[in-house]
Amino acid sequence: MKNAVKKIVAVILTGIMVFTLASCSVGDKIRTYFNEETTVTEPYTNKSEKPATQTEIVEYFNAVSADLKNSKPANITMSREFSAGDFESQNKHLSASFKTVADFMINNSEFLEKGINGQEALENGTITDIVHVYPIEGSTDSSNVLFKHVKLAACSQTSDHFVITIDFKDDADPLAEGGLSEVFNPDNKDIILKELEGVSDLMTIEDYSVEYNGCRIVCTVDRATDRIVSATYTRVIKVTAVVNGHGEFASVQNEEITFNVTENENYTIEWEKAE
Repeated sequence: MKNAVKKIVAVILTGIMVFTLASCSVGDKIRTYFNEETTVTEPYTNKSEKPATQTEIVEYFNAVSADLKNSKPANITMSREFSAGDFESQNKHLSASFKTVADFMINNSEFLEKGINGQEALENGTITDIVHVYPIEGSTDSSNVLFKHVKLAACSQTSDHFVITIDFKDDADPLAEGGLSEVFNPDNKDIILKELEGVSDLMTIEDYSVEYNGCRIVCTVDRATDRIVSATYTRVIKVTAVVNGHGEFASVQNEEITFNVTENENYTIEWEKAE
């Protein structure tokens, strides 16, 4: 009997020791965890709530665009890229040859400048300077997106930016009041027709019409300030023209041709001067 009691007491004492040691071990781990130095990163704070619906996205884009037009960034840089393709005509010789003419015009144009650096223009900080760089060029008005033109508007969020993408419906009359020319920089038909005089020894175009197809704006906004830091305006312009050829193209008379011109305007905005 005494031996049995001794065994029971021994088991109880062993259990108490194990529990005590285990408790000390867990306690040490807890104390070690809370004694370690930890770095807490403050969350990136939005100045405005992330726009959710397509209407909210369009309204937000219009607001930040208008704010840029009325602000004084440290610098704005713009570059333009042009390409022509999808030439179609019943005259196959014209279709094959017109690309060469179009590429020549793009590469030798005085009007289609490759880029503008706004540093000098913005040094005095006047609104008229940014007017000549960011859409709408030459106007104190910013791009005003009307919801009737919007095919799809989306807004994604990165670690510190909103990225807004707006795809537009096709517009058969973009130069009309309320057309897409009020969103993108308008075409100056007189200047473009003058540019065509550069290839007049090969072909002449008396007039042309345009449609906008596949246009898009991608705009990146700093979430903490609601300021645009970059934007790309893309236009796909369907051109329809009647062409008269000269010289080796003399057989081309009153031939209609259609082709697409893709234009990308890329803007980078710096809000603080680099040290």
